[in-house]
Amino acid sequence: MPLVLRWSRTAYETDDALAAERAAAEALGFAWDLDPDRTRPPARLSDAEVLVVTSKARVEAAVAEGFAGRLVLTTTSGVDHLDVAAIRARGARVARCPLARRDAVVEHTLAALIRSMRRFENLERASRDGRWARGDLPDLAGRGLSGARIGVVGLGVIGRRVAALLDAIGAEVVGVDPYAPDPGRAVHELDAILPSLDAITLHCQRTPTSAGLMSAERLACLPRHAVVVNTARGEVLDVGAAVQAVASDRLRGLVCDVFPEEPWPDLAAGAGIPGVAF
Repeated sequence: MPLVLRWSRTAYETDDALAAERAAAEALGFAWDLDPDRTRPPARLSDAEVLVVTSKARVEAAVAEGFAGRLVLTTTSGVDHLDVAAIRARGARVARCPLARRDAVVEHTLAALIRSMRRFENLERASRDGRWARGDLPDLAGRGLSGARIGVVGLGVIGRRVAALLDAIGAEVVGVDPYAPDPGRAVHELDAILPSLDAITLHCQRTPTSAGLMSAERLACLPRHAVVVNTARGEVLDVGAAVQAVASDRLRGLVCDVFPEEPWPDLAAGAGIPGVAF
């Protein structure tokens, strides 16, 4: 019986979810096994017909060399933890799950934009202190998404959905993606649009060209009232520079749920800065 080998599991996957995965594999005529230790190649790698991995299991060339099966499937939408060329050189295919968490990421993005642009954090802090802050509203200078000029970087499955919902809200969406343009939507150069944005949200994969995309230099081109949201890959944004920009009042807000290193060592310090949400 061919084997589906699951290598590693995420912190939020329950035993019931993995049991359902096993049952689905067995219903298709496969055996199923789990090797949770991602720090080494899985023990049954050479026996597997299908290798299923999470974002924490890196299928590099040395791992691909020991795989003789037909398919490497990642439970994520991105493939930056896979050496795709090495896997294909072994005669195997690579597949991903672009819709698996699309709606969760999209909703998180919209919530982050609304919270930061409307400056809810300031009002929440006042209410926790027992202070009625209605008089602060004019000074907060918060704004809604309707009419705001928002850059969407990366127009894949998630970026397109974010852009479509921002369109429906009434935002002016400015798309950036030289590789996967959204049909019917004009695509812009990133550097050209930065000075005019009210917010920018990142949805691109981590590639050699996107690593460090939002550098300190590019962050400095944004207006002081701009908000930065990153739900894509941690390496796409210079997190330290973005935190410092908010701390020094050169940017209004920053929301990140991905980091170059996880767990992020400065998580508590960064999240303690008004306008920063991790």
